[in-house]
Formats: sequence, structure tokens, C-alpha cells
Amino acid sequence: ANAMLPQVRAVLIQLAVEKGRLESAVVALTAHSNESATNGNVAHADAMARSEAEMSEIGGGMRALVQHLESLGVELRDLEQGLVDFPGEREGQPVWLCWRLAEPEIAFWHALDAGFTSRQPW
Repeated sequence: ANAMLPQVRAVLIQLAVEKGRLESAVVALTAHSNESATNGNVAHADAMARSEAEMSEIGGGMRALVQHLESLGVELRDLEQGLVDFPGEREGQPVWLCWRLAEPEIAFWHALDAGFTSRQPW
């Protein structure tokens, strides 16, 4: 799993960038929506349509990135923290190897039915 970290790190960083773009598009859509509600300007309606299209495109790209992680066997747990789990084994039992974007390598694990708060040093 540690060998996959450069690739996983790159995907998580791209997801964070796309999340920022999505948040900006939502702000723009909200602003255009408020402007359209007050004056009914066609230009504002066009801007809203562009914002909606951009949001759809960004969302599709983000879904593709998450699917790529899943195809690697990686489970995205928390985009804000860059938290992912890799399937692993410890003492003959299946476990999740737990990693955050800020960490240099995988150094924690937790049971399949537990989460981040239950992680333990490897």
C-alpha cells in the first residue's frame, strides 16, 4: 500500500482542487441566482446555466477520481482530511490500513468495523 501512496496522494490533491472549484461554482451560481431573482436579466440566466454546467462537469470529474481510487482498492473516507483506507491484513485478520494525506507513510490500522478514532500504530 505504501508503494501506491504517490498515486493516491496525486488523486487526493486533484480531488481537493476540484472540490475548491465546485465550491466556487456554487458561490457563483448563488450570486447569479440572487441577481436573476431581482431583475430577471437574460445575461444572469445565461451565467446561471454556465455555472450549472460547470458544476456538473466538476462533479463528474470528482466521481471519476473517486472511482479510480476504488479501482485501486482504496476507500475514500474523508476528503477534507485526505483520509483513505487500504485493505490489509494483520495477524491473519483483515483490517483497514489507515492513511491521511498529511502523513508520510501508512503507519496505522483499524478493524474493518471500526473507524479513524480506533486506529492504532502499525
